[in-house]
Amino acid sequence: MTYVYLGLGANIQPHASLQAGVAELTKTFGNVQRSPVYIAQAVGMDGPDFLNMAVGFECPLTHIELMSWIRATETKHGRQRPSGLQHKPTSHGLDMDLLLFGDLVDEDNKVPRPDILTCAYVLQPLTDIAAHVIHPTKAKSIQQLYNAYDFKHTLRLTKISF
Repeated sequence: MTYVYLGLGANIQPHASLQAGVAELTKTFGNVQRSPVYIAQAVGMDGPDFLNMAVGFECPLTHIELMSWIRATETKHGRQRPSGLQHKPTSHGLDMDLLLFGDLVDEDNKVPRPDILTCAYVLQPLTDIAAHVIHPTKAKSIQQLYNAYDFKHTLRLTKISF
């Protein structure tokens, strides 16, 4: 089985959305490692703050099967995706992003997820649970990427009790 990491986020009913996501993951995949939850301002849109976290687990599916499962789970919990070519960030409930799928590199499906390198709300929780993991295209640990990250341009990111 492959060990995978997902980022979870929501700004519509965020507590309930993250709890639902973790419950679905646990029901389907068993033991799920969880990061702390962080609150971060919405980026690129007006809207309430987001809650974000990362999770890790052993996965018997292929990455394509997992991405399909993720989309079905998001839809089951009310996530609506805009149609058409124009995609503007919007407020949403449960959002699950495949961050790392073992050492797989699939640029067409954005694995590893580019947000790991550019978004503190992804990198911080991922570092909490996967500091030792080597990023498959950067050949550096997640901790090394975190240490090199320029946090001075990051909006508020606060760990919260969850």
